[in-house]
Amino acid sequence: MSVSIRLLGRFAVLVDGATVGFPTRKAAALIAILAREPGRAHARDRVAAMLWPLSDGAQARASLRQALAQIRRALGAAAGCVAAGPDAVRLVPEAADVDVGRLERAIAAADPAVVDLYGGPFLDDLALREEPFEEWRRAEATRLGDRAIAVMRRLLDDAVAAGAAERAIAIGERLLALDPGMEEAHRALMTLHLDRGAPGAAMRQYERCRDALARVLAVRPSPETEALRRRIVAPHPPADDAGPAGPPTVAVMPFVDLSADPADRHLALGIAEDVIAEISRFRPLRVIARHSSFAVAQEGLAPAEAGRRLGARYLLTGSVRRAGCGIRAVTELIDAATGHYLWMHRYDIAADGIADALADIGRSVAGALVPRIDAALLQEGRRKPIDRLGTYDLWLRALARLRDGTAESHVEARICLQRALEADPHCARAHAGLSLTWFNEWSCLAWERWEETADNAYRHAAEAVARDPADHMTHAILGRILLYRRDFARAERHIERAVALNPNDADMLVQAALAFAYLGDPERGIAAADAAIRLNPLHDDWYFAHAFAPRLLARDFEGALALGLRAPDAATDMRAHLAVAQAMLGRTDEAAADMARFRAHFRANITGGREPEPGEAARWILHVNPLRRAEDRAFLREGLARAGLDVPPDAGEAPAPG
Repeated sequence: MSVSIRLLGRFAVLVDGATVGFPTRKAAALIAILAREPGRAHARDRVAAMLWPLSDGAQARASLRQALAQIRRALGAAAGCVAAGPDAVRLVPEAADVDVGRLERAIAAADPAVVDLYGGPFLDDLALREEPFEEWRRAEATRLGDRAIAVMRRLLDDAVAAGAAERAIAIGERLLALDPGMEEAHRALMTLHLDRGAPGAAMRQYERCRDALARVLAVRPSPETEALRRRIVAPHPPADDAGPAGPPTVAVMPFVDLSADPADRHLALGIAEDVIAEISRFRPLRVIARHSSFAVAQEGLAPAEAGRRLGARYLLTGSVRRAGCGIRAVTELIDAATGHYLWMHRYDIAADGIADALADIGRSVAGALVPRIDAALLQEGRRKPIDRLGTYDLWLRALARLRDGTAESHVEARICLQRALEADPHCARAHAGLSLTWFNEWSCLAWERWEETADNAYRHAAEAVARDPADHMTHAILGRILLYRRDFARAERHIERAVALNPNDADMLVQAALAFAYLGDPERGIAAADAAIRLNPLHDDWYFAHAFAPRLLARDFEGALALGLRAPDAATDMRAHLAVAQAMLGRTDEAAADMARFRAHFRANITGGREPEPGEAARWILHVNPLRRAEDRAFLREGLARAGLDVPPDAGEAPAPG
C-alpha cells in the first residue's frame, strides 16, 4: 500500500492513487505539519498550539486527539503511516512519499527535475484562520519558492547558453506561470527565439512581457528589455529582388487612436488591419504583414529607417477618432526613401459607410503607386465588410479573441460574431469568422466532436462565400474545410481563388502553402511559403510548421528540417513529421526521439492520457493530413513506419468521415 502526500500547490493525500478526503481542514493541516518533516517527532503541545491557539491547553490537546482519530478513519488501512505517542506525533518516513522531500533533494543537486517537482507554492490552498499555522505556512512557502525559483533561473540561463531551445522554453514557461512579471525569464525566452531564427516568436514574447508588467506591476519594460526589442525588430530586411521596376512594397503602420477612451484602441488597430487587407488585394503591390509593420512602428523611427527595416519603399500612416455616431480617419502615404508625402486624405465616415471608406483608401493608395493598375482589378479589389459601426466593433473584438487561440477565446469570439449576425444577418464576414471558430476547434481543439464542428465550419464558410464571393478570406476558409473533407477539386478552386483575390495576405499564403502541398503540388507550396515569410518577417512559429510540409512532400528533407526544427511543437503531429524526415535521412536516433515526443503529445492532446490502441496514432496522422496523391500517402506511411510507429496497411486509404 502506497501513501503519497502533495504539499506543493494543491494539498492532497493519495492512497494507492486514490485521493483521501478529510472531514476538517485542521485534520488536513495536521497531516501537512507532520509531512513537512517526515520522521520528526512533533510535541503534541506545540502542534495543538499551532492549530488551536485560542483554546486552553486541555481543550487544544482534546481537539488534537479528535483530529488524529479523523485521520486514522480517513486513511483506513494506511493509518499506520502516522505514529502517535503520549507526548509526540510523527509521520513514518518509510510509509509515505512526500513531494517536498523530493524537491529539496533536487534543489540541493541543482537537478533539472526541480522544474517538474515544484508544483506551486507550499500548501497554496490550505490556508487557516489560525495565525501560528499561517505564519509557518507562509514562511515555508517563501523559503521553498525562493530556492526552487533560484535553481530554475540558473537552469534557464544554462539552457539558453547551450542553445537547448526545448529545455529553455519549458523552464521559462514554468517560471512565468509562477510569476508572469519575471522580466528576466521573458528576456531569456526573447533571446532564445531570436537566436533560433524566430523573430516573430521573440516579438510575441516581448508583448507578453510588456502586458504582464503593466498588469502585475504597473510598470514598463526595463531599458535592457527595450534594447532587446530593438534587436528583434531590426533584422536585415528581406532582399527586394524585384528591383526598381518591380512591384512597389508598402508597409501600413498602426493608426494612432486620438479618442479619449482607451477602449477605442482596438478600433484604430482594426481599421489599419482592414486597410492592409484592402491594399493587399492589388497584385501589382507587395504589402508587409501587420505583425511586422506593427512591431517596427513601436520604435518611432524616421520613415527611411522604418522602410529599411521592413524592406518597404512606401509607408501608410493614419489616425482615427470617433466623431459623433461615426469616425474620422486621416491617412498619409509617404515615400520612405525621401520622406515626401505622396498623398493624404481625411475621411468622415458615417456608421453605415465603413465599407466604402476602406475600399476608397485601398484604391487611392494603389492608384497613387501603380497608375496602370487595371480598372477592373481596382473594382474587383473592394469587399463588403460590416456596414454598421457597432457590428464592425463586434467583428474587431471577435478577431482579437480568435488570435488568442484557446477554447475559451473561441467561445467569446463566437458570441461577438453571433451578435453581429443578429444585427446584420447578411454579413459575410461574421459568417466567415464563425466558420473559423468552428474550423479551429475541428482541426485543433475538439477532436472528440469532429463531425459536429466540421458541419458547422462548412455551413458558415459556404454562407460567407455566397454572401461575398469577392472576399479572399471566405474562399480561403472554405477551401481549407473542403480539403479536410477530401473534396479536393473544390478545395483547390477556392484556394486558388483566394490567392488570386489577395496575393499579399501572408497568413493566407502560408495556409495556402500547406493546402498546395496536400493537393499534390509541393513546389507551389514552397513558393507560397517563401512569399509569406518575405511579407511577414516577424511571423509566428506556426509559419515554420506550414512551410515545413511542402518541403517534406517534395522530399527535401534537409530543407524541411531547417524549418521544422525552429518550431518542433507547433502542432500535435509536428514531431511525427520531423521523425519522418529524420528517418528518411537515416538518422534513426533523432527519429526515435522525435517519435517518442509525438507519442507523449498524442496521449496528452488526443487520447486524454490513455495509451493509444495499436495503429491509432498513425490512423489519426493520416486522417488529419488530407493528402490527395496516393504516392504521398504511401510515402508518409513508409516514413512513419521507418520512424518506429505502428502503421496499419490501410491507414490513410479510407475516406474521412463527413
